[in-house]
Amino acid sequence: MPTWAWVVVDGLVALLLAAAFLGLVVSRNTSAPDAVDFAAALGTSLPIAVRRLWPRTVFAVVLVAGLGMREFLLPTADALCLPLALYTLATRRNAAVALLAACAAGVQGVLRVPLTGNVRDQLGLVLGITVASWAVGTAVRQRRLYTERLAVHAEERVRAEAAEERLRIARELHDVIGHSLSTIAVQAGVAGHVGGAEEMSRTLASIEETSRSALRETRRLLGVLREDGDAEFEPAPGLADLGALVERTRAAGVEVDLVVDGEVEGELELTVYRIVQEALTNVIKHAGARRAGVRISRLAEALVVEVVDDGVRGQAQPYGHGLLGLRERVHVFGGEFEAGARAVRGFRVMARLPL
Repeated sequence: MPTWAWVVVDGLVALLLAAAFLGLVVSRNTSAPDAVDFAAALGTSLPIAVRRLWPRTVFAVVLVAGLGMREFLLPTADALCLPLALYTLATRRNAAVALLAACAAGVQGVLRVPLTGNVRDQLGLVLGITVASWAVGTAVRQRRLYTERLAVHAEERVRAEAAEERLRIARELHDVIGHSLSTIAVQAGVAGHVGGAEEMSRTLASIEETSRSALRETRRLLGVLREDGDAEFEPAPGLADLGALVERTRAAGVEVDLVVDGEVEGELELTVYRIVQEALTNVIKHAGARRAGVRISRLAEALVVEVVDDGVRGQAQPYGHGLLGLRERVHVFGGEFEAGARAVRGFRVMARLPL
């Protein structure tokens, strides 16, 4: 409900309470009612109409006005408007001081000496209603704060998940585009120095296939970002695509030996493919190698992926930032990742993924 609707409801309640209090002023006063009695009746009831807008001011006005209601209330303390104003205040802020003030006002209105049973009953009634209204208001406030914290936590979690997804897509694009463009660049450079038409045709055909493969994977990754439902979805690459990956690397001038010992299923397939893809991309771009070996071994408790080359530049400088992405991929599965120059020559990339 909008605020104005609640104000209308509270206004109707305030009018009913004002009418009731004015009736009590006229009927229960032993003497002729004076202006103080009417001011107390109206000052206690009418501010309730705006209790949601100015809770502290309404509580203060109702508290002061309620002190003049001894003449026509029974028990002679306000057990309606003041608890309602206290409840509203407690829903907005810590109202411990307001509770003490409301209890003091109620006690002074009811307390009589000697302390008879009737007086004790009235004291218990007034204090019970006052404390209960404060307790309910405080519980409502705590519940609202808890709900707000949950909403903030949920929003932060959504932002974190979105950032993680963006990082995943960026990593995938790096792996796809980095490998494909590196292969294309090498093959295009070779094609520029090849004189034979047959060799030229074979190189250009390899460039075309590499480009089409990169476009397919890029379209698959970007398809998840589309909202119109027209994206083209294709299966993520796996072990079955390693042959084509190796052929593209061979076309770039690096001879590759591929050995797959065992089967890989589920999410590990894409991770294994990306490890091999990034390692072969680095061989093409950085290693200056003539040969590379890829071995995928399935052990009892782990899957080991190893890529080595005989390049001469691995000792001089480490490979690119793509290895950081591979390390993150492997750590997602709780695995181990190593990358570094070999003792004599070449570079080695090894990932151990628990099954």
